[in-house]
Amino acid sequence: MSRNIAGVGTAATWRRARVRPLPHGVWAEAGEDPIVESVRDAVAGGRLPAGARLIETDLAAIFSVSRTRVRQALQRLGFVGLVTLEPNRGAFVASPSAEEANAVHAARRLIEAEIIRDATRHCTANDIRALRAHCAEQRDAEARGETVRLLRLLGEFHLMIAQIGGNPVLAEFMRQLIPRTSLLQALYQPSGPSSCGVDDHMRLLDEMARGDEEAAVRVLGEHLRENLARLSLEPPLPHTVDLAAALRRS
Repeated sequence: MSRNIAGVGTAATWRRARVRPLPHGVWAEAGEDPIVESVRDAVAGGRLPAGARLIETDLAAIFSVSRTRVRQALQRLGFVGLVTLEPNRGAFVASPSAEEANAVHAARRLIEAEIIRDATRHCTANDIRALRAHCAEQRDAEARGETVRLLRLLGEFHLMIAQIGGNPVLAEFMRQLIPRTSLLQALYQPSGPSSCGVDDHMRLLDEMARGDEEAAVRVLGEHLRENLARLSLEPPLPHTVDLAAALRRS
């Protein structure tokens, strides 16, 4: 099967960008507000559970900033879905429901199956090399225990494949779904992001490199179903969290 880029017009223009790392919402690197970074890292590291209350006055004291600054950080976290802001009650770490988790994964299985078929048809040897190099970064993040970086990379991998697929509408859907699945992993996967995800990515690349669309779709489906099965989707229990300890601030 030819590995040259096919098509003309919009799809061809889209594919010419080829694969490259993409920003990944709250898991992106560089230039973050320290409050945003600390809350994000505590959620990814399992120190801030779903439903934990984030009290403005406590955060202001912990970070030695004004409550206005805290509100700005909480609004940013709310915008990317990591925090829920409730009128007259305050801010809480998001607690997506089991129904939402199932719906998000079902949407990904449906949308990403078509993306994988397109990407398998159009990927080049250079694309496969770039994606394998990305998997090596995932392994490195896992070995170093860099949970936030690993979450970002695991999601980025799927966004890079969406670029190869060449359908910007499907890619935009993935941009909306990936942060939500990453949040579910951060909150509800007891041991954090699993090395199984990297193994699945390598298997997926093997099928794409062989040009076997249906095998690649099967691997993807198994990958997403296993990711969902690893989540512990129990409703959060109300409890008090030591914010300073969770955020590793004294």
